[in-house]
Amino acid sequence: MMRIRFGIVFFGVLLLVSSCASRKKAMQTTQSQPFEWMTSNLSIQAEGNGMSYDNLSGQIRMRKDSLVWLSVTSTMGVEALRAKISNDSVWILNRLEKTYLAEPLDSISTRLGVPCSLPWVQTFLLDNNEGLSPVENQTVQLKTFFIGNLSAKIRYYNIKLNETTTFPLKITDKMERIHLPR
Repeated sequence: MMRIRFGIVFFGVLLLVSSCASRKKAMQTTQSQPFEWMTSNLSIQAEGNGMSYDNLSGQIRMRKDSLVWLSVTSTMGVEALRAKISNDSVWILNRLEKTYLAEPLDSISTRLGVPCSLPWVQTFLLDNNEGLSPVENQTVQLKTFFIGNLSAKIRYYNIKLNETTTFPLKITDKMERIHLPR
């Protein structure tokens, strides 16, 4: 259970600090196109602090300069983590531990000591700052040195562009709120 707890917190932290980290492009192509809405399935490999997660999957929904919604599913097919990042707030829902984090984005930026914003997160996750979508089977390498040398490889597939979508994030009474340490 401790490994699962660490994994969920690990991936949540990786998502939160992704706007403040270095990145390497694993594959580059010129077939990307501008978008306002994007939905894509993800294949995720993550590691850090001696832990490794090879077979995570997920879905990302994004509206350019407005919102990022991410759902990560464990190898058992259970949604483990859901995150939503807007221009002013971050919500992370850990379904396995029944906890959630709801913080203003500037609060997280202050606690990490680096400027974090939604455009930075989107640029980092898409591995470009031109507002272009990923292309089929594009892999983006995420790496951060702020918390235990965390890294992840995210492969995008089944990409859909400019189809309006919803951004669900339900927090129930059965969830315990957690706060980032100061």
